[in-house]
Amino acid sequence: MIGLSRTLSSGWFAAVGATALLGALAPAPAAHAAPLSCGQTVTTSVVLTADLLNCPGDGLVVAGSGITVDLNGHTIDGIGLGVGIRNDGFDNTTITNSASNPGPIQDFDYGVRLNPGASGNVVEELTVQLNELAGVELNGAVGNNRVRNNLIDRQSQRGITVLGGSSGNVIAGNTITGNQGEGLFVQNSADNRLEGNQVANSGDAGLVLEGSSGNTLLSNTVGNSSDGAFLVRLGSNDNLIQGNSSTQNADAGLIVSGSNGNRVLNNTLQGSGDSGIFLQSANGSTITGNDVRLNTGGIELSDSDNNLIRSNIANDTTGDGISLELSVNNRLELNQVNSNNSRGIYVAGDAAAGSGNRLVDNTANANNGDGIHVSKAVHTLQGNTTRNNGGWGVFADPGNVDGGGNRASGNGQAAQCAGVVCAP
Repeated sequence: MIGLSRTLSSGWFAAVGATALLGALAPAPAAHAAPLSCGQTVTTSVVLTADLLNCPGDGLVVAGSGITVDLNGHTIDGIGLGVGIRNDGFDNTTITNSASNPGPIQDFDYGVRLNPGASGNVVEELTVQLNELAGVELNGAVGNNRVRNNLIDRQSQRGITVLGGSSGNVIAGNTITGNQGEGLFVQNSADNRLEGNQVANSGDAGLVLEGSSGNTLLSNTVGNSSDGAFLVRLGSNDNLIQGNSSTQNADAGLIVSGSNGNRVLNNTLQGSGDSGIFLQSANGSTITGNDVRLNTGGIELSDSDNNLIRSNIANDTTGDGISLELSVNNRLELNQVNSNNSRGIYVAGDAAAGSGNRLVDNTANANNGDGIHVSKAVHTLQGNTTRNNGGWGVFADPGNVDGGGNRASGNGQAAQCAGVVCAP
């Protein structure tokens, strides 16, 4: 079982409220070992003493606040209907398994479901497998619910879903594997923290934000998804995506589409079937300190404006290191774009005067094509270094702005640069 990789920040503690968090961690009443039956309503703490098998609807229904349901290594098993353990809005409960053997929750529509109003609950140390719609779902659950250190394995659709305005929750340290839909899916929900989850072998994307703003994605790992690793789409604004990693996903490492103001910081996104980072109709974002080597492309912008692309490593791709198409007012600075199979940096599309992209202090060496190629106008090139590229060091169409300080040597074109002056 994968544990939390780090202590949650003091800022997050403050954000959820110290009083609420301490209340949620208060000791629950002593649990009683008891024989239970399928569909039973639980109002006091219980420890299972036997399996619940072939439940025709729900497994157990939590109907009291501040209680613990301990599977104690026993299985809760359904026939493909209902919920394994359902909480319809009660607070500060814990659903756990204290035994060393798994005691799975399986063969329901949902493994565990926290419904509207549920707050301060803990879902931990469970094995949730072979359910239909989702392993664990938060539906309108608000206020410091914690889903942590679970194995969420082989659902017919999604692994963990957070939707219906669920906010202020923590999804941390879970292993989410082999689900046929998305591994972790957040829809129309804000201010949640997704940290240290390992998502692998999803039949769709690994981790998705859809119409969800103000969330934090920190130190998650996604691998071998049938779509992109991380998808941020449909008005998912002002999220922080930091320190995550991906490898061997069928589409891009990170796709940001129709979403603005996101911060993408210090992620390692490699081995993707498309670009490491792809921005489409995504404006005002900060893309800083990311390692997007060894992808089909490094960083790609399409119809995306006013972004800062700074201090990224976009080397050793099979295409362009960084490419911009129909995108204006972006600032590209201090990036490394070396040893790419095509160009280091490629900028396509006109910009009106004063709205061009600025390429400042980038290093573009040993690319098979041009180091930097800027077609159309009016963009600014300043202080870039381009050496030992197969084509031009810098090729800029007429009408672009030479900001000075560009350098080039050892490039395939003897003149080294066109459209700007390059020093050796």
